Amino acid sequence: MNDRAGDDSAPATEQPVRFPIDGGCFGCSPSNPNGLGLTFRRRGDVIVADYTFGERFHGAPGIVHGGIIAAALDEISCAAAVFVRDVPVVTGELTVRYRHPCPVETPLTLSARVAGEHSRYLIVEADVSQGDKRLAHSSGKFFLTSTPTAP
Repeated sequence: MNDRAGDDSAPATEQPVRFPIDGGCFGCSPSNPNGLGLTFRRRGDVIVADYTFGERFHGAPGIVHGGIIAAALDEISCAAAVFVRDVPVVTGELTVRYRHPCPVETPLTLSARVAGEHSRYLIVEADVSQGDKRLAHSSGKFFLTSTPTAP
């Protein structure tokens, strides 16, 4: 099965967003054959990505490795800062709460929103969900940078 999210069609209330530079990022670069290849949509002030984690990302059998889930939450959190607030950021802190196992080979939804702002960083909250069930949640501090960063 392909690890990358499939359908590019989106409801009229959503807009696809894409980083202008492909820097080979593990999370979102289409040119990184070993990465996740996440694609993002903006839904108001929320960034969303649908994704099916392939078997190659498992930790325990049938369950996505927790570090991969953390990487995906980090990626969508940075995307929320860039696409909603139009500021480049780097991750300063990320706390993840795993509520339920995230199954491999199952469509999941990632979402992130800016929850707070300070002079040096944004606070971003993100989730991994399966339908209405929240599987994992993160909160992090994403520090503003003066230089745009490529994904």
